[in-house]
Amino acid sequence: MTSSTIAIIITVITMILFFINKLPMSVVACISTLAMGILIPEMKLSQIYSGFGGSSIVMVAGMCIVGDALFQTGIAQRIGSKIASTSIAKNERVFIIAIVIICTIMSAFLSNSGCIAMWMPIIASIAAGSNGKIRSKMVIFPAGIACIIGGACTLVGSVSQVTANSILMGYAGYEEGLGVFDMSRVMVPAAILQVVFWATAGYSLLKWALKPGSPDFDKNNSFASQPSVTKEGMPDIPRWKGTLSVVVLVGCIVLFILCGFAPFNKYFNIANIALLGATILFATGCVPVKSTLAELPWDVLICIGAITGLGTGLDASGGGAIIAGFVLNLFGGESASVIVLTVVITILTSVLTLFMQNGSVAAMLTPICISMALALGISPVPWVVVIAIGTNLAIASPIGTAVNMQILPAGYTFKDFVKIGGPLFIIMVAAVSVLSCMVLF
Repeated sequence: MTSSTIAIIITVITMILFFINKLPMSVVACISTLAMGILIPEMKLSQIYSGFGGSSIVMVAGMCIVGDALFQTGIAQRIGSKIASTSIAKNERVFIIAIVIICTIMSAFLSNSGCIAMWMPIIASIAAGSNGKIRSKMVIFPAGIACIIGGACTLVGSVSQVTANSILMGYAGYEEGLGVFDMSRVMVPAAILQVVFWATAGYSLLKWALKPGSPDFDKNNSFASQPSVTKEGMPDIPRWKGTLSVVVLVGCIVLFILCGFAPFNKYFNIANIALLGATILFATGCVPVKSTLAELPWDVLICIGAITGLGTGLDASGGGAIIAGFVLNLFGGESASVIVLTVVITILTSVLTLFMQNGSVAAMLTPICISMALALGISPVPWVVVIAIGTNLAIASPIGTAVNMQILPAGYTFKDFVKIGGPLFIIMVAAVSVLSCMVLF
């Protein structure tokens, strides 16, 4: 049996284990990466655990600490209390719509990871002070999806489009790469459609899948016990701690933006920015070290560190390329209609990103699609745009993007992503397919 076949089998088994949810996510991820590393000879043994030194796990852990500091210093509670007193926080559906719109717009220009890191503690605080009108678990999921979709609206919102663009810039005649708003023509209408989804069927899906009111509704929800601000609870917290926690968070977000540009990209990336923020909070005594580290979502962090081995195994074995090539050839390969191939590339990119890190999918598919475009005598730019967008549609599994990993501490399971994100994923893929054919060609 070839390595690629073994890798595909392991991937299928991993997805089944994630879906049935009988084992903790961290255990499934470890089983998957161990199987890949041991059974795929092309994969180095060190790559089994290399994800634990990757940027995603450091970024998520660091931003969990930075976000939690807003609670420990009382800032999130105070902000939440003020927002909770407004009319939008009186109705959960209206509140979700407002948060989705804000997160979509913000993540188009900020890091989508930084955006959700900022909003999760605020949402939790608003929920805590709403007397049950707002439930954090009902809001954080749509907020995370909004950050992912908003991040696909421009070139700067996420990392996968940067990966695709850097590959395009390596081809003669395309050194200037994509424009900042090349993706906007497709994604802005799709983003609006997403808002409509959450305002209508999406809210009903949330209630159906998460079952608010059931005994296990807030099981494993790290944000469920966050306190709301009270006059009695906050006075003993030094004011400077709250101020510093806000400065650190804002500083992280600013650096998330700047690290995409020279000369800042020589010194910063998403991981060391989050680590810098957490280090400042620890070094100044703004938050206690031992209790803060103990309360980190370790199941999620271990899953993040281990699951990268799944994508590495698919890539190293050639399993991912075989899947991509099979699907493309199924529809005619280089001799197929440009419109047909555009739809196929959209679907293929989006589906693969459900099982692999979006940056890896972009790196794998971009050169293949550029070569096909050049062979057909057309510009590869539209297909690179499609890949950049498709790799940001990983909303039906917790694997493809860092944002999905970041919202896991709210207690979501793989099945929740399928039940809630699945229908929206189908809608988004269909919308992007149609819009891409309409506006890019």
